[in-house]
Amino acid sequence: MNVSLVICTYNRADSLRVTLGSLADLRVPSDLRWEVLVVDNNSSDHTREVVDAAASRVPCRYLFEARQGKSFALNAAVARAGGEVIAFTDDDVTMHPDWLACLWRAFSSHDCAGVGGRILAVWNQPKPRWYGESGPYRLMPGVLVRYDHGDAVKEVAMLPFGANMAFRRAVFPKYGPFNTDLGPVGHRLAVGEDSEFCQRIRDGGEVILYVPDAIVYHPVVPARARKQYFQSWYYRYGKWDVRREPPPREAIRWFGIPRWLFRSLASETFLWLTTTEPRKRFFHKASCYFVMGAMVECYRLTHRTE
Repeated sequence: MNVSLVICTYNRADSLRVTLGSLADLRVPSDLRWEVLVVDNNSSDHTREVVDAAASRVPCRYLFEARQGKSFALNAAVARAGGEVIAFTDDDVTMHPDWLACLWRAFSSHDCAGVGGRILAVWNQPKPRWYGESGPYRLMPGVLVRYDHGDAVKEVAMLPFGANMAFRRAVFPKYGPFNTDLGPVGHRLAVGEDSEFCQRIRDGGEVILYVPDAIVYHPVVPARARKQYFQSWYYRYGKWDVRREPPPREAIRWFGIPRWLFRSLASETFLWLTTTEPRKRFFHKASCYFVMGAMVECYRLTHRTE
C-alpha cells in the first residue's frame, strides 16, 4: 500500500459525502495503491451509511473511535493504516483531481519526512470589510484554513495544516502520536493537534515540504465568516500557544501571569478602541482575544502546579 488517507469526522455526514465524492473523481496513476480510512469519532448521524455508500467508488474503510476527541481518532487511524505514506484531510473539503498523485510524487522525488499541500479558501459569500487577508493587518490563515506559499516546492516557516498534510509512516514511531490534550473534542472547537505534531517533527531536524500542486479547497461557511468565530479561534489559539511554549519560569508575574501579557493586552485594547479602519480595528481586537487566551492558560498552568 502506497498511501493511506485519514479523514476524521463527527456528525458531519452531509459534508463528508461531498468530500468522499471528490475523492471518487481523483486521477490516480494505475500503479498507485491507496486506501481511505474514515474515522467516525462517536457520531450520532448517518455517517456510517455515507461511508458504506461511497465504498463502491472509493477504496474506503469505516473505523469507529468512541473516545471523544479528534486526536484519539487520528491515532486510531494511524495504528490501522497500511500505507508507506499517511495523508490527512478534513471532512468538509474537496480535492483537485491530481491532489493524491502530486502528494505521492513529492515523496517519491524528495528526501522529506512530510508534505503540506496548498489549501485554498472558497468563499460562498462576500468577504467582510473587516477581514484582512494580506498586508500588515493580515489575520492568521489558520482561522479559515488557508495555506498558500506560491508556486514552487520548498520548505516554508509556517507549519502545514491537518486539512492537507502527509507523512512517511516512519515518523510516527519515532516522534509519537498526536497529542490527545489538543484538538477538537465533539462540538468544542480547539486547535493545535496538527501544528504540535508537525513542530515535533521539525524540531527533530526533519524536512517538511510545501507542495503547491497538491491542492484542496476549503469552504468558508457563513458561520466562520463572523467576528465571533474569529474571536473564539484567536482565544483558543492563545491558549494553545502557551501550552506549546510556556513562558520562562523567571518571568515576572502578576497572579501567575507574565507581566508582559498585561502590557500587551493594554496596548492591543488601546489600538482596537482608537482605530476606525475596519481591518486594522478588528486585527487588534482579535489580538486582544489571543492575549486573553494566553493569560487564562498561564493562570491555569501556574495554579495547577502549585
